Amino acid sequence: MRILYGITGEGLGHTMRARVVLPHLVAAGHHVLVAASARARALFAGLGFDVVPIEGLAIRYRDGAAQRIETLLLNARRALPALCGNTARALTDVLDFAPEAVISDFDSFSYTIGRALGCRVISLDHHHVVTRFHHPRAVTARVSYDFGLTHSLVRRKLPRCDRYLVTSFYFPEPLRSVRGSTTLLGPIVRPALEQARPTRGEHVLVYQTAMGDRRLEDALRDTKEISFRVYGLGARPPQRNVEYRAFDEERFVEDLASARAVVTNGGFMTLAEATVLGKPILSCPIRHQGEQELNAAWLEHLGLGLRCRRVAPADVRRLVTFTPRTRVRSATTQALAAIDAALTRSPKEDREHA
Repeated sequence: MRILYGITGEGLGHTMRARVVLPHLVAAGHHVLVAASARARALFAGLGFDVVPIEGLAIRYRDGAAQRIETLLLNARRALPALCGNTARALTDVLDFAPEAVISDFDSFSYTIGRALGCRVISLDHHHVVTRFHHPRAVTARVSYDFGLTHSLVRRKLPRCDRYLVTSFYFPEPLRSVRGSTTLLGPIVRPALEQARPTRGEHVLVYQTAMGDRRLEDALRDTKEISFRVYGLGARPPQRNVEYRAFDEERFVEDLASARAVVTNGGFMTLAEATVLGKPILSCPIRHQGEQELNAAWLEHLGLGLRCRRVAPADVRRLVTFTPRTRVRSATTQALAAIDAALTRSPKEDREHA
């Protein structure tokens, strides 16, 4: 089968999920064309996949928060050139490929192509946990009004897909209206992490998915009795008890598996991987990111970790004495089987197997 696989380039969670799914599809005999923006373009081209470079939305960050006005203005300036460029690529590379099915990891380009060509369109992401499931009051009471904005965006982005496969480390009840078209799966994690054996070292791993809040670094340095290994801020000379590391996937997995605890934002993939390894987690969601707030709220609600608005030394000290209530199991094998089934079943069969 010829499959167009779309990956949004904002954040590495989508990319890491595709690192698992794409080799599986190729090994199953499918012909795959990847549509990717931002960092994902070069990564998958370097891995030998056929890639259509597209332009996607970008988000501006500063001091641990998404900047709404700057983001809006940036994407408004880029909208027309991006639309023209993406249309040209659709009319050349994608139409020549003639996809029979589309898998969209929160990517509008591949979704639009699939709908226009009448292909089977499968949504594979975490974001749809926001709109297609019921979140109890005990959870929603811990999020801000930004969650409502995120809910509106997610609901409108990829409507009426043939199948929604949603990966998550928490498992809310699906809304009655979507049960026939939606499957909730556990985390899809990369092979290196599946094979990792967690130990308890002396360091706390810190991962920032965007330009971080400078006050976080101050809090880490002020917690002098704890050593930190920080990813996401680039390699720098160490400062007191804080070591800054350039991103290296193998080394990151080793540091995560041997960490005493984890401090991160509310991005799904890092939280999911840390819960699979059973690590104590302190989640400080990027402000104005409703999906991250929801992830952190569920993390705390389930006793898997702690959350805060801004990291302070007291939060870190509380973290290193925290014991998670349980450990989340990887669902990579089940998720890949669900993708295979979604590619071959008719919508009627989907409803019968839901």
